[in-house]
Amino acid sequence: MRTDERRWVLLRTFYQSYRSFHALLDHYEQLVRDFAASYRVDRKDLALQPDELATLLDSHALSALRDGDLTLLRDMSHRLFRTAEVPDRFDSHVASIYHEVSLLKEEHWTIREQSMNADPAEYERYYREVNVYYPKRLRHVRNLYGKARRRLEQILPTMARNRIIIRSTYLFGEKLVQGVYAEGLDELYTHLYPDGGPLTAYSLAADSFLESGFGAEAVAAFDRAIAAADRAMRSAEDEGAAREIEARRAELGRRRELALALT
Repeated sequence: MRTDERRWVLLRTFYQSYRSFHALLDHYEQLVRDFAASYRVDRKDLALQPDELATLLDSHALSALRDGDLTLLRDMSHRLFRTAEVPDRFDSHVASIYHEVSLLKEEHWTIREQSMNADPAEYERYYREVNVYYPKRLRHVRNLYGKARRRLEQILPTMARNRIIIRSTYLFGEKLVQGVYAEGLDELYTHLYPDGGPLTAYSLAADSFLESGFGAEAVAAFDRAIAAADRAMRSAEDEGAAREIEARRAELGRRRELALALT
């Protein structure tokens, strides 16, 4: 696999695993709230039955996260960021996430085993440990994902001119970052292209399709670039900036006509 391909796999697996973990965390939090409401106690005073405790985490989702996207993410991160003498912070965060989720997976398996333990005293001891362990471990993984995301956002501009990144984020980015960024793909683009944001991103995608002869795809991307230029003009800080954006918009229109001729 080439380096540019690894970069896209890294982005894809990071954001997919980010979304999967937070879905798992939300599911856990909702179940805890439901049990607390059902028993009419504060969550810290919950004393769940063995079969109830085993439902707090989705074992299949946890295994899929650790054995799927996280394993591939860790591998891509090591290959891209462990070439230097000192690994990048992003790689350290990813390694810690993998380690913590692995521990969570093993602990959950043990819980399921203990829930069938015939010794109530042993189960009670184990439950008291888990009652502290689960929320602490989950919060730690959430914080690690936050640190990893912030570091990745700093790294993104170094990948922004790669053709695979340009096309793949355009084609698959909206779904990929749904629930990660409030403004969706446009917000991801502000991190990828700090000086140009969505206008630069859609322009690069359109030009890439045009250069490869994909007329219909290029026209669609040019339309999005032109719409981004219109938004940028409305928020331009001064007349000079507005004129510059207007000139870019006119050039986008001319290139759109070239793409239209290919359809």
